[in-house]
Amino acid sequence: MKLKFKAVLAAAVTALTICAFAAGCTDKPEENNTPDYGTLSIDDLKVFMTQDRSCTFAEIQPVFSKPEKAESLTYTYDTSSIKIEGNTVTPIKRENKEVNVRAKSEHFNVVFKVEIEFLKFAEDSSGLYDLSRFDVAQRAELCKEVTANTTLFIGDSFMDNHFIGEYMRSFAQGKDVLHAGISSTTSYHWEAAYSTVIGTAPKNIVMHVGTNNFYDVHDLTSDTQDSLTRLFMLMHSKYPSSNIYWFNITQRSDTSYAQNVSETNVYMAEWCAKYDWITCVDTCSKVTTAMLGDGVHPTTENYKVFTDALVEAGCEITEK
Repeated sequence: MKLKFKAVLAAAVTALTICAFAAGCTDKPEENNTPDYGTLSIDDLKVFMTQDRSCTFAEIQPVFSKPEKAESLTYTYDTSSIKIEGNTVTPIKRENKEVNVRAKSEHFNVVFKVEIEFLKFAEDSSGLYDLSRFDVAQRAELCKEVTANTTLFIGDSFMDNHFIGEYMRSFAQGKDVLHAGISSTTSYHWEAAYSTVIGTAPKNIVMHVGTNNFYDVHDLTSDTQDSLTRLFMLMHSKYPSSNIYWFNITQRSDTSYAQNVSETNVYMAEWCAKYDWITCVDTCSKVTTAMLGDGVHPTTENYKVFTDALVEAGCEITEK
């Protein structure tokens, strides 16, 4: 019996020794060597199309939680509704629709939405796009003289004949220049009016617009920024050969919305800097309250600040 017990004990020790070296017999967890690629997220996007098929664009911005693991993505979507070139999305159809887009690579697979909104300005019930009190037809008549060499000044009262007209009588001599601004207009009004007013694509489209969004409509800063960027994208879609210049919003002597104006000017300068077809012209920093004849508009002689800044920004004005 004693010998038998020793034999059993020896066998148990041998078994334990074998177990210590055999795969799966350790009490330590097995190491996982699979690389951690992190996650991918893409925000939903929105694009717009008008009745004349002008459209906005939106940019896909993939966010990899581990940027060093970023991969090229392939997009799968309804090609009859939207188009994706690079990371830029544009609508194809005049429709209200949500389109699912799948972004996929070797290690990532996510779905995001692109919302298409068909803009019907005449049917808008908010009143933001109501042009009934403005003489849009008269401005369109003026713009029949526009050629591919024209520099066209449009926008709010800063570009209206009542305020800029006297200065333009001297500045525009010998130059292919026209002005057709409309007092009291906002960027919303110009979203609805630009294609009617402009007609033929000019060489340069120069705008001052945005101040009335705050002081007349009492707009939110983000809504004004959205309207301005939407307006400029629509204009670029309609007139791709035209250079667009935007005078940033002039501060008034009434500072009620000074912060909104400043925030919008900063945002728009950064937005415009991303594209080669639009230039933000900083006149706000050059116009002091003393230069404003009525607390809002520059006096006739101080319009020179605007045209000087425009030329300094690279706008080439053609001689007649």
